[in-house]
Amino acid sequence: MKEIDFIPEWYRTGQKRMVSYHRQYVLIAFLFVALLSWSHFAGAFVSRAQARVEATESLLKIEEPLLQAYNRTKAGVADLQSNVRVIERVRPRVDVSHVIAELSHLVSDQIVLSRIDVRSEALKSSPAAARKHVVTIASQGDRGSSVLPEESIRSKVVIVGIAAEASDVASLISKLEESPWFCRVIPGYSRSKKIKDVVVTEFEIGCYVANYVQYPGVGQ
Repeated sequence: MKEIDFIPEWYRTGQKRMVSYHRQYVLIAFLFVALLSWSHFAGAFVSRAQARVEATESLLKIEEPLLQAYNRTKAGVADLQSNVRVIERVRPRVDVSHVIAELSHLVSDQIVLSRIDVRSEALKSSPAAARKHVVTIASQGDRGSSVLPEESIRSKVVIVGIAAEASDVASLISKLEESPWFCRVIPGYSRSKKIKDVVVTEFEIGCYVANYVQYPGVGQ
């Protein structure tokens, strides 16, 4: 038995066309939603990136004066370090009061000191060069020279006075040699002198403060 289809062909074609339209509408709606979502996320990403850029620009604006202040401070520290080195160069390497206290302990009652001279000498391999750069702590230094003292120096002490006997001078030399405060004791002169009909012994003794280490060939 043959079936008879009463639905016209144009109706079926229209139905297929409507289904195709519905699919296209759904696809377009999906693409539209996807574009909206992408635009939202892209806008948020751009906003965050712009905020980071603005924050970086703000940091750079703040960093510039800080960098300038840091450079000024660094230059000031360098100047202070340079001044410290200069002060270390011109600072006396020995406490004169301690030297006088030690001499007062060593000098007997039979000796009267008339002069104590403390000066700094550069440790040089050439004795002539060492004499050239002598810097005296007292006021009799060379005012015409502005050269800073050498970094490696030693302190020389020269004492001048009178003693009742020559043996008192010899005893003082022996005490200076035994004292841990002094080294390289060098007798200058010892001679008789008459003061008010009394014969005394006038002397000069040089020595160095033992606060340095001398290597062979230096300052000999």
